[in-house]
Amino acid sequence: MIAVFLISLAIGQLISTGQGWRAASLTGRHRIAGYGLGLALLLTGAALLPPAWPVVGWALATGPLALLVLLAAGSLLDPPPHPDDLFSPDHPAHNGCSAVNIPDGNNSIPALLLTPKNPVGLGVCLVPGAGDHKTMFKWRLVESLLAEGLAVLTLDPPGHGDNRPRAMNYPDCLSVVPAAVEFLQQQPGMRAVGTAGISLGGALALAGLAENKKAAGLVKALAVIETPVELNYSPRLRYRELWRALRAPVLSLLREVSLRQMRQSWRSGGYRSQHSTAELFSLLQPVEAISRLPGIPTLLVYSGADPIAPLSHGQAVQQAAPWAELLTIRRASHLTLTLMPDINRQMARWLRMKLSPP
Repeated sequence: MIAVFLISLAIGQLISTGQGWRAASLTGRHRIAGYGLGLALLLTGAALLPPAWPVVGWALATGPLALLVLLAAGSLLDPPPHPDDLFSPDHPAHNGCSAVNIPDGNNSIPALLLTPKNPVGLGVCLVPGAGDHKTMFKWRLVESLLAEGLAVLTLDPPGHGDNRPRAMNYPDCLSVVPAAVEFLQQQPGMRAVGTAGISLGGALALAGLAENKKAAGLVKALAVIETPVELNYSPRLRYRELWRALRAPVLSLLREVSLRQMRQSWRSGGYRSQHSTAELFSLLQPVEAISRLPGIPTLLVYSGADPIAPLSHGQAVQQAAPWAELLTIRRASHLTLTLMPDINRQMARWLRMKLSPP
């Protein structure tokens, strides 16, 4: 069994090194050492391997064990820099990131304002989903927006992140996105602003803008990302999402984030609300709300592999807003869509194009 384990570990190490999966490697960033160690383990395992075919069956047990060893090593020995380092003031991907508190009546909204290296006077207000917050698994989407020269204002809605003391409550929550849009528009040099809402964040943006015509008039582009029109949550739905998230093409994440870092980010989620998530969607009524926002260029982003906000939901939203464009994704789950670089680039390019003056 030891010989088969060494061979399994060697194969995993060689694959991780070749793919640049630093978070699943015994040698971290050191690729030459990774290839050398992988070959050494392979030769050692081959030398110890008994000349009997039944030992190959041990691979069914040693394969998962080797994977766990590689993931543990990637988390502890030489892990990648934490992706949330993107939100530090001096990260090379931007020209500054500052914490801001957006006035919202008697409350304030904690947010981060990131300035691109090559600003073009355009900005996007990013609204996270239920249980999410302003930085949680946001780095790939924010990087794509910054690469297009867009300033990014990413916020914590009520009950989320640093805004947890203020519970999510309807209709109190309707003022959040308009307040953020007006704040972003007031930044020096800002010519046009857009909004991108993820899941519940999309419903919150639609309902808030539908109730505030002044803020709606400021929004020149709107991206609604995997927002359900209704939510019938159940354990079966949770397991379907988990299965599809595991099948989504996100192995490249191991180049950027370790298993331990993923767990830390996941545990930072959750939210406080006076309503269940299903009740919030029922109260916010995204289909009805978007029908009250004609004239705003709108992109609807939905995946055929998303069990929580399936493609039929996107089609229902588009039926209520025939001016909206529907971008259909094939393999992304609800949790993984904004972790897919090609999708993020498409959304960022669309926002840049629609926000740019004619």
